[in-house]
Amino acid sequence: MHKNLSRVQIKSADKGQVSAVFATFNVVDKDGDVTLPGAFEDGAEVLISSYQHTSWQGALPVGKGVIRTTDKEAILEGQFFMDTTAGRDTFEVVKQIGARQEWSYGFDVIDAESGMFDGQDVMLLKKLKTHEVSPVLVGAGVNTRTLAVKSQKEAARVNPATAYNAAIRPHETRVTTKRWNGAEVVAELPGDATIDDLRAVHAYVDPSKDPTQKTAYRFPHHHGVGGEANLRACLIGIAVLNGAKGDHGLSDPERKAVYDHLAQHLIDADRDVPELKAELGGALKYHEEAADVMARLDSLIERTSEVMALRRSKGKALAAPSIDLLEWIYEDTRTLRSLLDTPQEDAHREFARFIAANLTTGE
Repeated sequence: MHKNLSRVQIKSADKGQVSAVFATFNVVDKDGDVTLPGAFEDGAEVLISSYQHTSWQGALPVGKGVIRTTDKEAILEGQFFMDTTAGRDTFEVVKQIGARQEWSYGFDVIDAESGMFDGQDVMLLKKLKTHEVSPVLVGAGVNTRTLAVKSQKEAARVNPATAYNAAIRPHETRVTTKRWNGAEVVAELPGDATIDDLRAVHAYVDPSKDPTQKTAYRFPHHHGVGGEANLRACLIGIAVLNGAKGDHGLSDPERKAVYDHLAQHLIDADRDVPELKAELGGALKYHEEAADVMARLDSLIERTSEVMALRRSKGKALAAPSIDLLEWIYEDTRTLRSLLDTPQEDAHREFARFIAANLTTGE
C-alpha cells in the first residue's frame, strides 16, 4: 500500500541528506486514516524510492535512511545516492521543487482496526511495516514537510545528533540586519496563525504548552511568516542562551538545539558565531560582551514599552528617575557612535552596509 503525504519545506544543499516528516499522528488524513503513535518502528531502515514510487516497478532506489519518531510525527533521516545519476537527479528535483514537494510512503499493515475519531468513521493504523519513502506529485497527509537537506558546510558546523524535540530545526532563508523588535514582530502575527506559521518565526516551542498559542514559542528571529531571519535577533538569542537575561530555563540539549538553529543563520551569512558557553556567567570576548549588552537593551526596550503602556492606561507618566536613567543610556549609546565616527570606520561601515544590502536582496 502507498500513503501520500503533502506539505514540504526544503533547504537547498548539495550533500544529498534529507530530513522529512512523512507521517503525523492522531489526525485524519485524506484517505480517512488515523496513524497512531507507535505505528512506526523507531530506527527502522527504509529505502528512498525513485520518483512516484517507481522502484516498485523496477526503477532503482535513489537513497536510503532510517525512521525517527516523536510523540507527534515520524521523520525520515535519509541519504540520497549522490554517486548515481538517479540519486543526484531525484535529489535535485526535490531541492528545486522546494515547498511544493510532496512525499509518500509504501507500507504493509501489521495491525489496524475500524473506529471513530473526532466523530468520523476511520481506519486506525496501529502498526505498519514501512518499505520505502518516495517524493511524489500529489499527497494526502496533514502537516508533513521536508525539514532539511544539508550541505557539507552545515554538516560540519551543526551536530546532527542534537535533540530537536522542542527546538525547531535549522533551515536556510534570507537574512537581514535591519532594526529588530521581537515584541512587535510577535504582536503583529495574526490571531489565526497556524502552528507552521508560529514555527516559521521562532526557534523554540515549549513542549508543555499548547503549540497553537503564541505563548508557547520563544526566540523569535524572523520578520513574520516567510520573512528574513534577523541577524541581530540571532545574536541576541545566543546571548540569552549564554545568560544575558539570567536563567533561560532550557535543558542542555534544548539549549544546544536552539543555538544550532540561530547559529546556522549566522553561518549562512558568513558571520562569526559567538561560542555557546559551557556555563552561564563565564568570561566574554569583546564581541560577545557587545551581543550581551544588545540582548539586555532589547529586554529593556520591551520592558519599557510595557511599563509606559501600563502607566498611560492609568493616566500617569514614567517616573522622573526612570526617565533620567533612559536618557543616560541614550547618551552612552551616542558616545559609542562617536567612537565609530572616523573616516576609516565610516568606510568600513559603508562596506558592511553594502554587504548587508546584498544579503537582504539576495543579489
